[in-house]
Amino acid sequence: MGISPKINELLDYLSKFYGISIDELTQKYTMSQLEDAYNEIEHMTKYQKHLDGKKEFPAEYVIKEFSPL
Repeated sequence: MGISPKINELLDYLSKFYGISIDELTQKYTMSQLEDAYNEIEHMTKYQKHLDGKKEFPAEYVIKEFSPL
């Protein structure tokens, strides 16, 4: 049984976001934690962009301010 495309996309995004391998992510965190982190990052980033008039933010800022992991 393979990984669904949605889960694979989530893992790929978080791997790039945190700068660690997918294997490290899945060993350190449960899928539920990873899904929650992804949803929180997406929600907070969208909300902050709304507040700041659709500005773009560097990944370092987003990680420092919004990362739940």
